[in-house]
Amino acid sequence: MKAQLLAALVFLFSTITFAQNVNVTGVVIDQVSNQPLPGVNIVIKGTSRGASTDFDGNFTIDDVPINSVLVVSYLGFQTQEITVVNGNPLTIILIEDAQTLNEIVVIGYGTQRKKEITGAVSVVSNETIEELKPVRVEQALQGQVAGVNITSQSGSPGSASTISIRGVSTNGDSRPLILVDGNVIEDLSTINPTDIETINVLKDATAGIYGVRAANGVILITTKTGRKNMPLTVEWNVYGGFQQTTRK
Repeated sequence: MKAQLLAALVFLFSTITFAQNVNVTGVVIDQVSNQPLPGVNIVIKGTSRGASTDFDGNFTIDDVPINSVLVVSYLGFQTQEITVVNGNPLTIILIEDAQTLNEIVVIGYGTQRKKEITGAVSVVSNETIEELKPVRVEQALQGQVAGVNITSQSGSPGSASTISIRGVSTNGDSRPLILVDGNVIEDLSTINPTDIETINVLKDATAGIYGVRAANGVILITTKTGRKNMPLTVEWNVYGGFQQTTRK
């Protein structure tokens, strides 16, 4: 009798535990066009588990606990959080982020709002640079811009890095064209990261305005300048740290 009761309790507990997890499926669409959005990231909040939408905007995440929160994010759209209450299919509607789309981007022939640009342009803002506190400018780009690879030239701490945009060029020279306030430079180590206002990376035909030297992409750096009718301010920042090689 005790064995039967124990077996029943185990079965009941297993059923309840199983019922707490569901397979979540759904589709993500654009509020304005009502079209599916491919490549949208859906992650279970507080974990690294998630999925991305396919070409038709569909996604599936298996074994999701009930009452979990799904964080839905996509470039140019407002991030949403969805609570999982059951296993019914979800229809998630994303709204354009006006602040992101109105961001001013520097390009070869002037400036434009990000929403008006059809080419592949990425921006690293001053706020991002201040959060990262990079020692070198290359560190401000590392992991922040899709398609940009930063490779250390040696294993020594603080050594210079090689930058390539969207792979290696066929002629063997993958270095992008670098301009600081419109002036061409070869060595980014001469630039203090704290002096930078924005970094714009042009990855495709948008860089064609700069000619053949821009075949491997262009990195446009705009430094901070004084502003009219603003009071004088002095900032002093000190950061400490150390680096060491993994093998000697």
